[in-house]
Amino acid sequence: MKNQKNLKRVLTISIVVVSVWLFWPSMPQQQQQQNITVNEPLIKTPLIEATKLPAESVNKNSLLAVMPEKITSNASAALVAKVYAAELNFPAYSQPLTDNDFDRLQPNHFNPQSIPVDDEGTQVTAALSKYRYTYPELVFATLTGENIVNAELQLVDTNTGNLLLTSKFEQDEDNWYAQLEGRRDLPRQLQATIKASVNGKNITIALALKYVDSIATLEGFNSAFNQDADMVMPANLTTREQGLYRIRANLFDANNQPIAHLVSKEKLNKGSSHINLKAHQSVLQGKSAPFYLSTFSIELMSPAPGEPTKYGNSAIKKYEIKEFSVSSLSDTPYQPSEQEQQRLLLLQNMAEGG
Repeated sequence: MKNQKNLKRVLTISIVVVSVWLFWPSMPQQQQQQNITVNEPLIKTPLIEATKLPAESVNKNSLLAVMPEKITSNASAALVAKVYAAELNFPAYSQPLTDNDFDRLQPNHFNPQSIPVDDEGTQVTAALSKYRYTYPELVFATLTGENIVNAELQLVDTNTGNLLLTSKFEQDEDNWYAQLEGRRDLPRQLQATIKASVNGKNITIALALKYVDSIATLEGFNSAFNQDADMVMPANLTTREQGLYRIRANLFDANNQPIAHLVSKEKLNKGSSHINLKAHQSVLQGKSAPFYLSTFSIELMSPAPGEPTKYGNSAIKKYEIKEFSVSSLSDTPYQPSEQEQQRLLLLQNMAEGG
């Protein structure tokens, strides 16, 4: 009986490890949790700006949120295998995108924070315009709530506690606004601190953010062309360091409906470089030009453990693909690589108790 329990425990751990191994590369980078310094507990409230959040649904990345203790049978391994098998209908570089994929549609979204200021339910909400800024962008903050008398925005080095920049909030109708001019040499660990006087009480709200100097710039794209089953979109970049770069973008149709999340990795030298984004025919079925690329993300991947990922910026907000015939693509289904097939076989064996 003891051996049986041990076997189940080993199977549980194995499923969790394999799930993370399978799906980790496609996970969007998570934002750091914003912290609030206040004597009252945090109350979560609706966002300041109307933001369309995804309906509750299960996608491939949600498997990582399953607690280990809930994975107790071969049925769980079968579920992981089923989801992974469905994912292999599409190449990793060209995955379907829907309105429910909020993290991919809004990868730099900042979640506003709200705190109570009295026992009557009065609250103040603070937000930044985004989570990660690129020099020379302005850090823009908003503060909303009743009975705000005055407020100040501070940029603090969390490692040393040093105050780096400050700006007073100004009121405009019902909201308060403040902005800070960034610097090229800001430290990696930053915190935006808002100190406000509300109805005779002093409150402090601490919001995490990143401010980076761009390591590369996406300058634009060359005309799209067909290559077997792929629509290829050559991206032009100017890089400031050599290394392994990853570029991500979202593909939309003429009605601004999401089609696919595109990813490409390549080792690039310093200077003018090119990297191809590709959309597989499996995500383009029934679609026709024009298409649009947007939501660009450029990263210089960490070269070693402990070394930070560096980020780039885009000189363009959107790229339009005006003329492209989807019918020119080969209709050959995506063929999973040998490594992907081995991963699927491993999951299937675990599901069968092998």
